[in-house]
Amino acid sequence: MIVSDSDANRHLLMSPARIERTITRIAYQIYEDTRGSGKLLILGIHERGYRLAAMLAGNLSKIYGSEITARPIQVKDHKGGAVAADQELSEAARGKKVVIIDDVMYSGRSMFEAIRQITAEGRPEEIRLAALIDRGHRRYPVNIGYLGLYSPTKLREHVECRFTEDGEPEGVWLMSSMPETG
Repeated sequence: MIVSDSDANRHLLMSPARIERTITRIAYQIYEDTRGSGKLLILGIHERGYRLAAMLAGNLSKIYGSEITARPIQVKDHKGGAVAADQELSEAARGKKVVIIDDVMYSGRSMFEAIRQITAEGRPEEIRLAALIDRGHRRYPVNIGYLGLYSPTKLREHVECRFTEDGEPEGVWLMSSMPETG
């Protein structure tokens, strides 16, 4: 294995096995809180949140003994701006117990935008939020109901959740910024 300068600035927070155990634990917590798969809607933010949502839906399907599906929710356009509410998704959330999951919680803006989207046209029965990692620094009024790991970070640090091309978890790393020289 080749170690580069960038590898020296990485710290493994969650292994693939730990990610899988965490998603299984969150699935059981959701089951205990919802007790009814017919009203459950799992939404995953962006690509990585959706991959976690698919893992979560798979675990929930086993627990409930019926098919639970995950749907993606896009809250940023290609330039990083908010996107318009998805009316179909908002309608799908009407009367449902919605769980929105993302890989890393930082300011809370993505979760806030996801809530805004699904409440634009529909009225979910309940909305709960889940995140694999919460790194603190909240700027929006959102609370995580289901959390994998709380790992407060410095502002110059970054948390990165990676998946293989097949969608399997690869790990979660804390990335330290290189100190500036000169």
